[in-house]
Amino acid sequence: MAAFGSSTLNGQSLQNPDYVTVAKVTRLTAPVHIKAHSSSQTIAVLKKNQEFPIILTAKYYYLVQMLDGKKGWIRKSYTSVRKANRYVAGWNYLGGSDKFKESSTSSNLDIVMPRWYRLQEEGLISTSPDKSYVDWAHAKGKKVWSMLGNGFDMELTDRILSSPANRVEVIGKIKDSLIINEIDGLNVDFENMNMENREDFVIFVRDLKKALSESGKIVSVDVTRENPDPNWSGSYNRAGLGEAADFVIMMGYDEYYEGRGVSESVASLSWVEDGLRKLLKDVPSHKVLLGVPFYTREWITPSGGGGATARDFTMKDSVNWISQHGLTKKWDPAAKQNYVEYTDSAGRHQMWLEDQTSMTARWNLVKKYSLAGVSAWAIGQESTDIWNVFNK
Repeated sequence: MAAFGSSTLNGQSLQNPDYVTVAKVTRLTAPVHIKAHSSSQTIAVLKKNQEFPIILTAKYYYLVQMLDGKKGWIRKSYTSVRKANRYVAGWNYLGGSDKFKESSTSSNLDIVMPRWYRLQEEGLISTSPDKSYVDWAHAKGKKVWSMLGNGFDMELTDRILSSPANRVEVIGKIKDSLIINEIDGLNVDFENMNMENREDFVIFVRDLKKALSESGKIVSVDVTRENPDPNWSGSYNRAGLGEAADFVIMMGYDEYYEGRGVSESVASLSWVEDGLRKLLKDVPSHKVLLGVPFYTREWITPSGGGGATARDFTMKDSVNWISQHGLTKKWDPAAKQNYVEYTDSAGRHQMWLEDQTSMTARWNLVKKYSLAGVSAWAIGQESTDIWNVFNK
């Protein structure tokens, strides 16, 4: 099936660094077939307004990428076609607006996400947008999606999500602030939530989107890479969030962290790719951005035994660290990353590197799975050669 058809439409590629071509169902229902003719087996029936990326084109049919890795052919006459934007985004975290401007100049960076909104006890939400930074970003051709965080506070998050009145108040304040400051969208980063708030969170995001859509604002929501933890993973109804929001960002990092006491990669490629496959069971690929780390960790395993401890390193500081210790990169085939290590009296020092090689591999996943792009944690931590990876 994959060998049949063309990867272009009207002489243009179905995807490139700027967009993914998607088909939107225009009929009440539309069958999807295993082959590009109506007499072949029907493998799915799509509903009006559902959208999926086009993988190949034939004379009368599109091969679309559906949920759970399924592909099938749908009649062209049952759909409309658009180019869904592909983005390189990143969170502004280090410093204030002047620092944000200094670190966000790359022409390949499409969206900046400063942390300007946060849930709080008094008044339910704090807001600190900087209109001058919004104006600066717009002048540079960038969009601004301000981040709304919950501070990992489970009780406060429950207080707001479980109360319809509190949800309405928070959404109203956000809407007014976004409009007044001409901010383009909102990035919702709620982590460590009670399982009882799972559906409340979907309702909150759905109501946010409804309130903001009339003014053209985008809503994106962050989710962890799927894992067994109920509060840090199970509290996300990923399918519901994928329907409610414009975009879902998978935080593809912190596979290993200091609390685990084991020295390994922050984000091995197989772990990231497996997480994407799991997420794409629930969310259309053109709505998914892959969160990528602009940081790594130095792991120190004591010579006398015991669990490994860790120090966080920005990508650019890791370059200096490698040079200072005179280390040579080696390839780790398991993590599919470059790796360095040395041993001294303190013990064994190890680091799995985030560099141009690892970022290229992650950008290749974006193309392989027809994703909406990447989002980096955090802008300002990267080495200068990273922006060339994204080919914008």
